Amino acid sequence: MEKDNLTGNNCTKEQIGRRSFLRKFTTLLGGITIMNWGLFSIKDAVASVLGGNKGNNQEKLIFIAIDALHPKYFALDAKGLPGGREGNWLMPNIHAFLKKSLWYRNAKSYLPAATDMNHLNVLAGTSSAQSGIISVWAQPTGWDENGEAIITRTSMSFARDDKGRPVDTLFHAWKRRWPGSKTMLITGKEWVGEMFRGNGSASSGIDILVTGPKHPDYLKPPQRESLADPHTDQDAACDPESKHLGFFGGSMRPSNVMTRLYTGQGSLLTLQMEHFANHFPHDSWIVDSTLEIFKRDKPDMAYILLAQCDDAGHAIGNAWDPSEFINVNPPYEPPEGCENKPAYQLVSSRNKLLFKEAILDVIRDVDIQFGRLIAGLQNQGVLDKAKVILLSDHSAVNHLYTEDFSSTDCVGLLENAGIVAKSGLLKKKEMYAFSVSSYGVLYWRKNKEKIPKAKELLLDHRALNPQIGNKECPWWVLDRSDMKNGMHGVCLPGELYHTYYVDVDKEKTVIWPDLIILAKNGWQIPVYNGQIPNVGIKAPTWAPPWRVYNGGHGSVDTLPIVAAISIPGGKKGVHDRTIRIADLGVTAAALSGLKLKSTTIGKDLSKDLM
Repeated sequence: MEKDNLTGNNCTKEQIGRRSFLRKFTTLLGGITIMNWGLFSIKDAVASVLGGNKGNNQEKLIFIAIDALHPKYFALDAKGLPGGREGNWLMPNIHAFLKKSLWYRNAKSYLPAATDMNHLNVLAGTSSAQSGIISVWAQPTGWDENGEAIITRTSMSFARDDKGRPVDTLFHAWKRRWPGSKTMLITGKEWVGEMFRGNGSASSGIDILVTGPKHPDYLKPPQRESLADPHTDQDAACDPESKHLGFFGGSMRPSNVMTRLYTGQGSLLTLQMEHFANHFPHDSWIVDSTLEIFKRDKPDMAYILLAQCDDAGHAIGNAWDPSEFINVNPPYEPPEGCENKPAYQLVSSRNKLLFKEAILDVIRDVDIQFGRLIAGLQNQGVLDKAKVILLSDHSAVNHLYTEDFSSTDCVGLLENAGIVAKSGLLKKKEMYAFSVSSYGVLYWRKNKEKIPKAKELLLDHRALNPQIGNKECPWWVLDRSDMKNGMHGVCLPGELYHTYYVDVDKEKTVIWPDLIILAKNGWQIPVYNGQIPNVGIKAPTWAPPWRVYNGGHGSVDTLPIVAAISIPGGKKGVHDRTIRIADLGVTAAALSGLKLKSTTIGKDLSKDLM
């Protein structure tokens, strides 16, 4: 046994001979030294030098993320009713994939059950307590010299684990092992791509990063397409669409007017999503672009984010629970020449603006596009040696519609009780709220001794649930003790508490919420300070608080996710034990022999597949 002078490791003569060969060979390629290969095996180094991903034995890892897809859709038949079966599924293409996979049907994401943090969680084996990303699109990270909150776009540049180290992802780990192999991320949510871009695609470990606004020249730009009537909708001229309330029709309080303007298929929210197709591309564009990129550039690791399910869920609702839907009154009258089907008469009992058939058309199209993606990759031979992980980052619910804006105006309740001072245009805020949909985070700039009173007031609040006719507390409220110790039935210990930013860094780099509010039973928390995180809108900071979504997520009831793993020769079937989204990332690392450098909390499920 001899000692390698470069690495200090003990080596056999056979290994010395290999390394001697590699030194000579890499000199011809530009002076690359064996030191650069210290993080992966000799076998991998040879494969990289001899062509990286050009070798026939290069394995592939592909994530297909369908944003906001609830696994309960898989139980429905073609009409969206209970009792789906072979030959009569609402989502037959996904069922075909599940038959070839190990499906964990009791999988969950982490709180907040929202987009940015959970796409990162699957790629890093983390939760928000390890990554520091607690919101969507942007989040407060500090206070400026004038006492105003500093709002920073979500970025890997401030993602740190519990020890303060940069969060490591499977993209980084993949490139360390196979530096000559290509990686790709394509996303229907532009800001998610920008989050991973961080300080540049090179530092992200992603070679090909594709969004609607930024993509290779050989790809066609996204085209406009209706959410309720996608091109695959066979009765688009006849079936109903979610209604639009308009400017008038209720209280003229600014908050109520803004809510009406953003509610329904013809609302400002839906029109914006459909008009700006580059920012909200349909899944069909993601599929076409993905297949073209695989054909031309042949990436070996890919994360494909299909966003249409989430976009439509926010704008026109969700239909995974058939019991929620009732007959509309007055009845819907289809246009002349159209058959009046019973399915056309079903609306949500939470929000009578939401027609079930329009929502189902979205879900049918999501399944069709997924089928096109799998068939296209199969035809290219991509899937022959690929490990494929199908997931959703969270699920979604329909929000309750009510004219009583005070029901969930958490900031207004605190101001009216005198717990926080009312702030005008020229008055500094002692507390900053960053919220949307079914969760919100509150940060106290000063007077933190008021936090216990604020929590108590919010928990004592009761609002009339218009669906059931009873008064109830519309939310859970967690202080930092709850975040750290966990709350039974709500969150795990430490799931929402970043020990580095709070206890070690003392919030010098990133501030952390003092209270987290999680809505119950479909209640929606207003948007404050002009921020609409899920769609990347920044309205004027003086805009009134309003409720922007018909459907949404973030709280406990939107934790269920899709999670299925397919590997060549691996086990197939259904697993009923509860897993978490971070488990998928840790399992992918184990299956591909990758090492993540930052803290992970996921569990390795690879033995289930062998």
